[in-house]
Amino acid sequence: MKGTVSFQEVVSRNRFRQPPAEQYAAIGQLYGLKPDPQRLQYAFRLSFKKLEEEAPNFGAESIGWQNWWLSVVLNTFRGADCHAEENTLKAVGYHLLEHFSNANAYELLDGSIPLLEKLNGKTVKVGVISNFDERLEDILIRLGVRHYFDFVINSYSARVAKPDPRIFQQALRVAGSDICPSEALHIGNDLHRDYLGAKAVGWQSFLVSRDYQHLCEKDGLTLDSASMFSSLKELLPVIEISTKSVDM
Repeated sequence: MKGTVSFQEVVSRNRFRQPPAEQYAAIGQLYGLKPDPQRLQYAFRLSFKKLEEEAPNFGAESIGWQNWWLSVVLNTFRGADCHAEENTLKAVGYHLLEHFSNANAYELLDGSIPLLEKLNGKTVKVGVISNFDERLEDILIRLGVRHYFDFVINSYSARVAKPDPRIFQQALRVAGSDICPSEALHIGNDLHRDYLGAKAVGWQSFLVSRDYQHLCEKDGLTLDSASMFSSLKELLPVIEISTKSVDM
């Protein structure tokens, strides 16, 4: 493998420090709300899915990401039967917008830094392609990993989200016009948006998810032990082999 290595949140921003519903509940309590985290979790999933359908890509072509997330918050708390004034729920929403703009809401996956350090010594372009809004770059800076990446592409600013081929094509243009799809590798944790999305445009693709076996069984896909891993630690030796030719 040579050319470019791109990541979804699997390395850079994948794991919440606590499940979103628990973080929603904790901040809601600051405003006198007493939500049930389990009900919030269910309501959050419904709200997120509804907004994805009504205003795709965090409202990039419609309401904008701030209003998009505020709608998710309001619908989540209402869906969890948290009865409060509109102004209170908006205050919670703005607080959550700020909270999820900071590194405290996230944590790096085990093995992230060793993998990034390994790639840092190679002559490959390393970047992030993420279905997220324009806060992404600041979050990476606050997590202390932005310097590892040559480029960062968020779907909101790109106006196109994975698995759309255009966002992968944009990454290649940013990485360098001399890099062809077969020389690019994508590492992600979503079976369809990351793994299959990258494969569909001719990229090499690795899936990193503890649930990859279940995901494949659910969709009737054949497991591939050469490109599917349960952790970054499992992936690291493969990356070392794949990038060995770069040093030659």
